[in-house]
Amino acid sequence: MIETSEPAAGTRQRILAGAAALFSEHGYAHGSIRNIATAIGIRGPSVYHHFRSKEEMAAAVLREGVAVALRELGRVDIAALAGDPHALLDAAIEAHLRAYRDEGKALMALVRTYRQLPPMLFALAHRELRPYLDRWGEVLRVVGHRRFADRDAADAVCLFLFGTMNAMVDWQERPGFALEPAALRALFVDVVMHGVGSVNPVIP
Repeated sequence: MIETSEPAAGTRQRILAGAAALFSEHGYAHGSIRNIATAIGIRGPSVYHHFRSKEEMAAAVLREGVAVALRELGRVDIAALAGDPHALLDAAIEAHLRAYRDEGKALMALVRTYRQLPPMLFALAHRELRPYLDRWGEVLRVVGHRRFADRDAADAVCLFLFGTMNAMVDWQERPGFALEPAALRALFVDVVMHGVGSVNPVIP
């Protein structure tokens, strides 16, 4: 295998991207050092110049996933949209979907391997996600008129929303699925804001 010279930071980022891709597509177990090295075209031992173990590499992927999610949600001005809860929820959902679809696939990897992680990494992922859940809690307290002052209640609703939002990306890839991303997002916002019984979706 021939490796081209590149800055160490570039190689490290390629390793993380390769790990995230394998984790998100095939699960945590498949993302071995050897498989990741092969996928990005470097020798296995070269990975150890950047990460001491698969666990250390996975931890970096998890942190990157949360960083991407926080960055995107941070672009949503909660205070400015407080007068329009519908628009605020739409903007927050769009931000999450941008993070989930990010080309680095770090958040996707975190989501898809969350329950597969060994205990230490599972605990790390839980801690790292706390700021993101708290930021979403702020959104819900505006959208829900302060009904989500209890953090456990806010967390439960966040996890419900995340599960649906993450699945929306997969739905878009189904053969024959008619809704464009914006239309699917709008339908989801209506369901969350008004309930299933009051929504009359128009399917193309």
